[in-house]
Amino acid sequence: MSSVQVFLGVLLLLHLSEFVVWVPAGSVLFRRRGRGWEAAGPWAVVRTVRGSLHAVVPLPGLARAYVVREVPAEAAGPGDPTPAGGDSLSGRRHNPETIALRRSGVAHAFAPLRWIAFALLVLAWVVAPVSLGLLGVGPTLWIVTPVTAGLMAVDAVLLSRRHRREFPGLDDERWRLVLSACLSPLAAMRSWDLVQKDALSGCDAAAVAASLPGFRDWDSFAATRWRRMRFPAGDVAEVPVGATGSGEALTILERIARDRGIDPGLWEQPPVPDDPAHTRYCPRCRIQYTGRAPSCRDCGGRPLRPIRASA
Repeated sequence: MSSVQVFLGVLLLLHLSEFVVWVPAGSVLFRRRGRGWEAAGPWAVVRTVRGSLHAVVPLPGLARAYVVREVPAEAAGPGDPTPAGGDSLSGRRHNPETIALRRSGVAHAFAPLRWIAFALLVLAWVVAPVSLGLLGVGPTLWIVTPVTAGLMAVDAVLLSRRHRREFPGLDDERWRLVLSACLSPLAAMRSWDLVQKDALSGCDAAAVAASLPGFRDWDSFAATRWRRMRFPAGDVAEVPVGATGSGEALTILERIARDRGIDPGLWEQPPVPDDPAHTRYCPRCRIQYTGRAPSCRDCGGRPLRPIRASA
């Protein structure tokens, strides 16, 4: 294996390492998949009690992802993302139309970074390999280095200015992104997508899913969230729709579902038995049990419900 091949192999590994997103525990990751969107499933590159690391498509634009950290309106503080002019999402973060406008506004604000990302992509994977093969290492460095440094500098300046305007309370995140863009051309290539990942933080996850074009299987995603809120883990009472806390979130989810022509009551119907011996099920996770099981071991002892024969 030649030195050029080794260099390109190392560059590829570094490139792939940039296209991962850290998702704190209690957050939901929405990422691009082809022409649509999806919520990241249980599989992750790395998973810890504090969060998980998920991979995204390793190309600028297709690597777009949003990390949604849901917080109550009364808990919103200066660190929560706000659009230009200080117009907070609080009070409107459950409206899919408003969320879609916010997402489009942030994408438009950082649109100039896309050309820098594409230019760095071409430099890394077209210009550099061709120049290495034709001219060697020395001339390639003289060609690629000044152009790359100039693009990184422009990227850092634009990123800092526009991030300050769009997210005035996220100073630490801004400095992290700017320093990364200054130190690594691969990080600068990634900054266009990564700078937008907190744009919808604080919004309701189901509303975010409803606002994303081509989202895959919203019904299943919303049904899982509905059951987890309605039937908390452990031997506790069910959460009524319309109560404070989770009950308010259930009301919002119910409204979105009915606007989409879905009856949330269907999400609580008993499942079809997988086996004749299964006569009970967990209303939270839908795992089925025999008649001897008193509660769900995966949901902290959640009381089981009978599977009706009509199911």
